[in-house]
Amino acid sequence: MPTIPFQGFTPSIDPTIPGAVIDCVNMVPTMRGMRGASTPTPYGNPALGKPATGAAICELLSGAYRMFAGTATDLWEIVGNANNNVSATAGAYKGGGNPWRFAQFGNASLAVNGADLLQQSISAGNFSAVANSPVASIVEVVQGFVFLFNTVDPTYGTNPNGWWCSGLYDQTNWTPAQATQCARGVIVDTPGPITAGRQLGTNIVVFKKLSMFYGSYQGPPVIWAMNLISPQIGTPCQECAVNIGTSIIFLGSDCQVYSFDGTRPVPIGNEVNSWLRANWSSMYQAQVQSFKDPQRFLIYWYFCSIQNTTGMPDMCLVYNYATGKFGRADLNIEVAAQSVSGQITWDQMGSLPNVTTWDTLPQVAYNSPYWSQAAVVPAVFDTTNTYQSLSGASKQSSLTTGWFGDDYDFTYIQGILPRFTQAPLTCGGQVALCKTLGLPATYVQLPQWYDGEIACDFSTRWCSLTLAMTGDHEILGALPRMEQAGAI
Repeated sequence: MPTIPFQGFTPSIDPTIPGAVIDCVNMVPTMRGMRGASTPTPYGNPALGKPATGAAICELLSGAYRMFAGTATDLWEIVGNANNNVSATAGAYKGGGNPWRFAQFGNASLAVNGADLLQQSISAGNFSAVANSPVASIVEVVQGFVFLFNTVDPTYGTNPNGWWCSGLYDQTNWTPAQATQCARGVIVDTPGPITAGRQLGTNIVVFKKLSMFYGSYQGPPVIWAMNLISPQIGTPCQECAVNIGTSIIFLGSDCQVYSFDGTRPVPIGNEVNSWLRANWSSMYQAQVQSFKDPQRFLIYWYFCSIQNTTGMPDMCLVYNYATGKFGRADLNIEVAAQSVSGQITWDQMGSLPNVTTWDTLPQVAYNSPYWSQAAVVPAVFDTTNTYQSLSGASKQSSLTTGWFGDDYDFTYIQGILPRFTQAPLTCGGQVALCKTLGLPATYVQLPQWYDGEIACDFSTRWCSLTLAMTGDHEILGALPRMEQAGAI
């Protein structure tokens, strides 16, 4: 019998399908199987004085990067191990707990927080307010225009369903005119405020909680037309929608995962739909953080569990958009971000934070992007307001297989043979035994992996294996060594 390949995290499918993974902890999908999730590694920056409410990397036309983070009252630029205050006026922003959101327009780094005017910083230095711009909760850049959504301005007032686009190639022009193509509008076809806006090619996809629209450039006099795509499918916040270049992958308010390529939203999350519905807090549904790891084709969505009382994300669904498989890597965070690592040389080893000996080097794999020049690395601000790279060695991880067996015959299980491309430091676990699916199971601890096999000896109709591992590893699948009861 060949090794049964794992299908990724699949808690919502028939658990008797070969390769099903009904639960996992700190396991993310790879091109071949699943690997232990990386752990946070401090960069050595001091903690921000207040919780982070947004962060982003912005790339200039020169190819240089700027890393920003925002708090209730300030904007910060992270340069090496320093956090530089780049607020227009230190401590003066009024956003409170509102999320900061960022976009890059040429060499202009832009930021909004739903309370202050659009902020910009050109190439370097502090931010400043863009005069006459609307206050907005969402900013996005499309085809030479800066878009602002969910807006407030002195002329048209508060418009949670409103949108503005700047003058063409001019982020400072916010006076509607056909000559400059600065325009505004409101979306009234469906109820509710605008919750997200994401660029897709030369167009823009605009979301409400339970609807979505496709914005296409028309030129004067219309400028931009917002056409209804679906009156039932939407998303709760900007961070739920992630652009992967050819499509937008997003968490729907109905707890389904969708892909939209400009034609129609396609459900792609049947494997996790019921699990997400059972675990995603409805109270804090809009409190989501996300980032894309282009090195590994992964999207991370951090969200609040139903037990959450803080509004800070504590669970994480991971999606591999190259394979269509899911994983899970829970972590308590304030903000999800990215970082760009600078190449580390032998001479620079001693300048790394807290490194004094070989034993104190970061616990990061040698082939990690952490060590590479200008490699994009996932990062977070943890609940101590500290900036951390998600590049540390995997620690505790586990996965629980679907059910092996038969409704009628008993089977001897004599061993489990996991197949790794990178073996963990340790591998053990437990097995659940059940005579009839749906009834309570009996649990038996298993010994540690030895010589390629986890030894066991029991008879049952159905069994489910939990593999518990430590250290970096990649697992492809597993083979239960079974014989029909009574067979020779």
